[in-house]
Amino acid sequence: MSITFEQVGRTFAGKAEGIALSPPCDAGTIQTILAALDRFGVVVLAGQKMTPDEQIAFSEQLGPLENSDEGNPKYRKLREDMKYTDQRVSEISNLVDGATILGATDMRRIFQYANQFWHADSTFRPVRARYTFLQAILVPRDGGDTEFADMATACEELPQALREEAEGLIGIHSPRTIMDHLGATRPDQGGFFSELPDQPRPIIETHPGSGRQVLNIGSHLSHIEGMPMPEGRALIAALREHACDPRYRYRHRWTPGDLVIWDNRSTLHRACRYRENDQPRQLVRTLVEDR
Repeated sequence: MSITFEQVGRTFAGKAEGIALSPPCDAGTIQTILAALDRFGVVVLAGQKMTPDEQIAFSEQLGPLENSDEGNPKYRKLREDMKYTDQRVSEISNLVDGATILGATDMRRIFQYANQFWHADSTFRPVRARYTFLQAILVPRDGGDTEFADMATACEELPQALREEAEGLIGIHSPRTIMDHLGATRPDQGGFFSELPDQPRPIIETHPGSGRQVLNIGSHLSHIEGMPMPEGRALIAALREHACDPRYRYRHRWTPGDLVIWDNRSTLHRACRYRENDQPRQLVRTLVEDR
């Protein structure tokens, strides 16, 4: 069966047909997926139902995997009673050991809330994430979708005055940015801290696969180098408001077994709200580093 892609978002995102992932995949299939990621930014593969080990094996065919615990002492500690404990897997879940809903004061709740802000994975790390693989295990009855935003088309359609302001600027990324906003760095709210230094990244950069210019303005972006913080944050807000407009979005409604792969260099994403106090949501994530 030949591999085909149907565009499912207005400007990006492709749903694949004819791919059954039983790693190791042949080289031709891997190259087809990579080309689709360059073209669509987001690739949807339904009905995969891989084990975490199979997901790791498949993800590694696209590059070296991130150790998600590095730089975050609290996350390492909190992983101890999660169902999937391999450091190459991040469990995006409101469950303890895959069964019990997290308590109202559990620190892991904060990580779930942080996922609801537009972001690209790991821009705050020295080596950011190139590709993210997210597979649905359990999905809530209502909500819990994932939204994506197309940073390539949004960049191409920037108003000229805004583009002139943004060109050549360097943004400073830190995990503390979202956590400060959530109050999680306060001692009475868990006292989140990170061992990672701030990371400078261009506001506008060229995607190496497509050659298109893209915006790098996820919510880990704290401020702009050399610009007063209020002025820089106002500019960031204006860029993000434009780039995350509904005309640049695709919303994925999860079904168990769905695997969605996206390129963090050309997209932003966020989790949509759901009734996390009483409805389980469990997804397995692996990340390929941008090396």
